[in-house]
Amino acid sequence: MTRRNLLIASAVSLLACTAHAATVGNEGFTVPPFKCFGAVAKNRYELTSAESDLSGASYDPETGNVFVVNNGDRKVYEISGSGYAYNTLVNTFDLTSISLDLEGISSLGGRKFAVTDENPAKIITVTLGTDGTVTGSTTLSSGITPAAGANLGFEGVTLIGSNYYAVQEQNPAKIWKLPVGGTIAAHSGDLKDTPGYEILSVGGLTRGGDATDEVFLVVKNYKGPGRDATADAYTQSGIFRYELSTNTVLERFGGEVCAMGQPEGLTFWKEGTKVKMLIVGETTQARVYEADVSCTDAIGSISNIMATCEEQTQLTTDCEKTKEDGGCGWRRCDKSQTKHTKICTDDSAATQCTETQCMAHCTNSDFAAADKTAGAANCTHWAYDEKEKECYIFDGCTNEAWDEDYVLYALADPTCERVRGDHALGCKQRRCDKSESVHNKICTDDSTDTQCTLDQCEQKCKDHVDFVCASYAYDVAEKECYLFETCVNEQFDADYSLYVLQDPTCDARRDGAADGPGCNQRRCDKEVTTHEKVCVDDSASQQCTKNECELLCAQKVFTDVSDEAFCTHWAYDAVDSECYLFYGCTGEKYDDDYELFFQNYGERVALQTTAPYLALRDPRVTATTSAATKGFGLLHKNIILGVAAAIAANA
Repeated sequence: MTRRNLLIASAVSLLACTAHAATVGNEGFTVPPFKCFGAVAKNRYELTSAESDLSGASYDPETGNVFVVNNGDRKVYEISGSGYAYNTLVNTFDLTSISLDLEGISSLGGRKFAVTDENPAKIITVTLGTDGTVTGSTTLSSGITPAAGANLGFEGVTLIGSNYYAVQEQNPAKIWKLPVGGTIAAHSGDLKDTPGYEILSVGGLTRGGDATDEVFLVVKNYKGPGRDATADAYTQSGIFRYELSTNTVLERFGGEVCAMGQPEGLTFWKEGTKVKMLIVGETTQARVYEADVSCTDAIGSISNIMATCEEQTQLTTDCEKTKEDGGCGWRRCDKSQTKHTKICTDDSAATQCTETQCMAHCTNSDFAAADKTAGAANCTHWAYDEKEKECYIFDGCTNEAWDEDYVLYALADPTCERVRGDHALGCKQRRCDKSESVHNKICTDDSTDTQCTLDQCEQKCKDHVDFVCASYAYDVAEKECYLFETCVNEQFDADYSLYVLQDPTCDARRDGAADGPGCNQRRCDKEVTTHEKVCVDDSASQQCTKNECELLCAQKVFTDVSDEAFCTHWAYDAVDSECYLFYGCTGEKYDDDYELFFQNYGERVALQTTAPYLALRDPRVTATTSAATKGFGLLHKNIILGVAAAIAANA
């Protein structure tokens, strides 16, 4: 070899050795203020080399590669790349023999890594070889006190100096510290008590280059000030810069995190004069940001738009009944406030349609061109007039109210209210959002011993003691089971069917002489539902019978709301002979005294034609004179004449 060639070869070798000369704890940077990363990601892509269930992520400064966790398969993938895209698979490491629920990962140098197992809360070190082997597994810590609930243990881990820091996901979300060679202990209190932010669920934790007094949290669910700093706080997600010495949040970052399905992992590294931030989440989402190391912005100077997420409003409506459920009779969305198209009219036989065709128009979102221009896009509800064969399709359903002619249907029920006894298959392909809902994964597919049947899943919900279980989700293929205390942000899940132990919305009708059972020990929340307590136990004359309570609902119009705000629910206390009337039923909940009933408009009209209705007394008025009784009787006479006239006109 000539001297010239030798020099060239030596230079190439030197470049190869120094390209990733940094080591853990000596990477030559700290994370710039969040403002330096800008409002827009440099790249957003699917990290398909990781296959699915992305959880933790860690850049290894010695190899220049990113190591990411596949939570579902308990695998680690070594990924190479450059610039703004890391997606070339180098190695796959199977960690099923050392973990039950692999979550977090952090490079320690020399191809050694710390990983976390969520069940129980473990910190493990392991060497991931260049040949794909997994060796030298050592459990540094196993379990915490009090014990973490199933699937609620450690989500992320990192080593700073001589201390490991790990973050517990939720119930409570908390940071733990493990000194090298020492015993693990809580470093923070419950993160929901963090000044300014109610941190409820954390997906990951990482170090920030060479910084020694801060970690970065991937917060999946927190309640804090939003776009309007003067308005109420609301639920968001984001990246938090967290100071360890004071247990305070120094700044937060929203950006693309707000739109990710479930952010789980985060890692930083330096390339030249740039610091990269990679955020990953389920199933294979990846977002890359970049900041210049010379950026002079201050920590906390990030704009409100960059720091926060826009408030996500959930579609809420009284009617959630689909065609399969029978719809909501005598109801329609307010067409003056809801984007809509009247797709079928009674102008001629050619413009009319059948109920099946009406539903198809909603399924296909067949909005008229002008209505699309006005913003109508996705049909959520449809209303059909059987007599006139007319059809409305709606995008949303604002100010739903009484309509004499229409039956209103939801295209899809946004909330599962199916009990197993009535619906054997439950709500198919649905599950509560586990990042926002209090839950416990009680059965897993780790082994046949940890699996369970649907019967067992339901029973576990009934018997659960950590919280009051209201819903459960079952995966029939994997025989896995989730229990939920709350069911927030219910959404599509290809594997699970969702059930409730008790239908949270009462639609039981007594139906007069049929004397059907109501919803026992239930009542609408009178704090948030328009109501009147018409019978009280102050005296015998102010009490009423169950029959009278039902008839009083058939009579009641909440005129302070509108002339068509008819009583829809009534609740009766058989012991104290008390009665509540409601318009709508918000916040329905347990009440040990009352039996709750729903009354539709058809039932209301039918009751108004009965003899007991004509003789109904008013318990709100003490009957001290015959004049009072006569006046109330005259009122009934006028009401019944009006109802009879209306029925005749509609016939």
